[in-house]
Amino acid sequence: MQALLAGRTKSTIAIVGCGTVGTAIGKLLGDAGYRISGVATSNLETARRAAGVTGSEQFSDCPWEVTQGAGVVFITTPDDLIESTCMSISEHRGFEKNAVAIHCSGALSSDILSSARDCGAVVATLHPLQSLASVDQAVSLMPGSFCTIEGDKSALPIVRQMVEDLGGILLEIAAEKKTLYHAAAVAASNYLVTLIHLALELNEAAGLPGDTSFNALLPLIRGTLSNIGAKGIPGGLTGPIARGDTATVSSHLKAIEKGAPELLPLYRCLGLYTVGLAKAKGTISQEAADKLVALLRF
Repeated sequence: MQALLAGRTKSTIAIVGCGTVGTAIGKLLGDAGYRISGVATSNLETARRAAGVTGSEQFSDCPWEVTQGAGVVFITTPDDLIESTCMSISEHRGFEKNAVAIHCSGALSSDILSSARDCGAVVATLHPLQSLASVDQAVSLMPGSFCTIEGDKSALPIVRQMVEDLGGILLEIAAEKKTLYHAAAVAASNYLVTLIHLALELNEAAGLPGDTSFNALLPLIRGTLSNIGAKGIPGGLTGPIARGDTATVSSHLKAIEKGAPELLPLYRCLGLYTVGLAKAKGTISQEAADKLVALLRF
């Protein structure tokens, strides 16, 4: 372990779970000089393909066959299988003493890997703060993205080095705050998709075809992100609520109720939250805020 910290030798890595994140991390770390000693997943053909991508020396459908002897074990299964997978490896003495067991879930802390400590291993998490839809995309996007880590004090130096070798930007967090952090990531990524879908649905109700609608909205979306980057929040907020324009908001509510009533609750909810941002920006008075809240309230 000390040799790794000194940068003279890079640890051998085993990967259990050969989905997008596990395969991409194996590929990137393999390219960075780590030896991928083995990959495992429940489907042997999937493991075979991941071995080809990562340059792994072996593949298996039995996790402890590839984890024994590895200095670092990534468990990159679906979240609901991480704890049980770790327990199975531990029960088969699949972790070396002083090995580092790591999972990549954004929502779960390193505590769910506690069974690895029964073998003398230490535990940590490494979560790429990025939306990764495929291995190729992940390999492209992970460098330059923030990677959030937490875990045992003795594990963190190695995990920090791995973030650097992945080309990531280090972000450290307390284990007990992981769930809130993940909720933020969901809001920024998944709910952004939901918001854009809301806009597309409203445009469809207005008679605009889907492909034209998205192409028309995309410059606006990019411009809004640019405004937030330049002015922050709430500085980047524009639009009728930021102006206290109750007449326009009222017309929106009437039009949505007539043309797309199923979307009205979400529009009201977002509007109510936005009133608070407009107040924080200082562009509306308390009287205007009260009128907007009364208008938008369910």
